[in-house]
Amino acid sequence: MALSLFTYRRGTSVMHRIPALAKLAGLMFLCILTFAGGSYKSVLTVLSCPVVLRTAVCALITFTAFVLAGARLDSLRQFSFIVIVGIAVTVLKFLSVPAADGLSAEESRYIMEVFPSFFVNLNGLADGILYTVRFFITAVAAQVIFETTSSLEIKAALELVQEKAARLVPVIKELNPALVVSLAINFIPQVFETWNRVNTAAKARSDIKHKKTGKKAARSVRILFQELQSLLSCLLYQAETTRKAVLNRSCDD
Repeated sequence: MALSLFTYRRGTSVMHRIPALAKLAGLMFLCILTFAGGSYKSVLTVLSCPVVLRTAVCALITFTAFVLAGARLDSLRQFSFIVIVGIAVTVLKFLSVPAADGLSAEESRYIMEVFPSFFVNLNGLADGILYTVRFFITAVAAQVIFETTSSLEIKAALELVQEKAARLVPVIKELNPALVVSLAINFIPQVFETWNRVNTAAKARSDIKHKKTGKKAARSVRILFQELQSLLSCLLYQAETTRKAVLNRSCDD
């Protein structure tokens, strides 16, 4: 069975040997650099040299890290949801009511009225495609970091930062933000791992052989809602178990 998204994978690659703190800092910097500038109102801005160059550099950094981590191509298939989300966002931006505020005459010509009161916004189309590319770059980068960094390494890296900061602000040690942040970060792969188990169990127990397409589709939707309910229940149970473990540990200390 393939690894779930953002699940740690044992290995001896170059990315595995890089310190966890450096990888986390690099991921944060890459995300900021990738999404720098926010959304753009004009297709001319999206296709401008600085935006294209910055996006290409971020993509190259992510690709390099992906290769140094072992280049598991099968993991990219799990990012199909990005395509779905990207298409939805792009279509909404493409068919959105145009906002020409602040656009020049040259930029406004990319907003066209096809039918009365029906517009197509090429500015929004370009911005939607850019959003999808950015989303994919940062998602793959996060996958590389989580695949090559264990939960214990993440926790140790955050505790190291907390220890340094506590020397300047002692109250930080009492608040213990490293524990909260590490629990939140390490909970992300648990979500995908739990969904993978729930989805696999549902497929093993379901047998959709209805000849009528309508009945098959209705049953598929019903199974999906049941899977989501099971996922939520499992995550709540895991969260409660973790909470009790943290409380027991704090009482022992």
